[in-house]
Amino acid sequence: MSSQELASQPTNPVSSSVPGADETPEASNSSPLQLICAVGILVLGFSGYMFSTWHQTLAQHSLAQQAQAETPVVEETPAIAPVEAEAQPLVTQPAMTATTAAIAPEVASTVPAAVPMVTEPAPTPGITDPATLTTLGQKLYEQIDSSWKSSPTFSSNLVYQVQVQQDGAIAGYDSLNKSAQDYLGETPLPELASNSAPLAENSTQPQAKFLVLLMPSGTLEISPWVGN
Repeated sequence: MSSQELASQPTNPVSSSVPGADETPEASNSSPLQLICAVGILVLGFSGYMFSTWHQTLAQHSLAQQAQAETPVVEETPAIAPVEAEAQPLVTQPAMTATTAAIAPEVASTVPAAVPMVTEPAPTPGITDPATLTTLGQKLYEQIDSSWKSSPTFSSNLVYQVQVQQDGAIAGYDSLNKSAQDYLGETPLPELASNSAPLAENSTQPQAKFLVLLMPSGTLEISPWVGN
């Protein structure tokens, strides 16, 4: 081999390696572009995520405001119930009026029952014939005189009004002074009146009135009653 061939052989490897050295800067230039693209994609993805999240937040906030705006309408609905409850007593008022009307006939029915209690019995007709009065006066004198057997203990006259029926029975008597009332037990009038009371109570016979005096001396005086 000649020296020229030996000199040319070392240069071949050098010239062959030069193109490889030229390709390294291109590879290094492509890496930043890829990083920039990747970062851009991440930024766009993050921006889309944030936009979606922000949109959802706005939607939820809008729904919350709508719910708050609708809440007073729901709370105002129960307020109608008390108004209806207060209006109910107006419906019951006719029932009270009906009850009052039903009681009125019962009260009215009791009024006629009290009417007979107000009526008074008709007064017993009096005897005014002088001859009849004289006869009845004698019968009354005999009844009292024959029955008056106790000795008087009173010191003043005992004055009585005595009612006598037409048949001579004693219908009743009234004490006209205090002594007559105090010493009534010493006279026969209670016994004589009780004996004829059953007949005189149901009798409608005319009656005559007499003034009867029982004196402390034992004297008995009877005279027709003057006046009513």
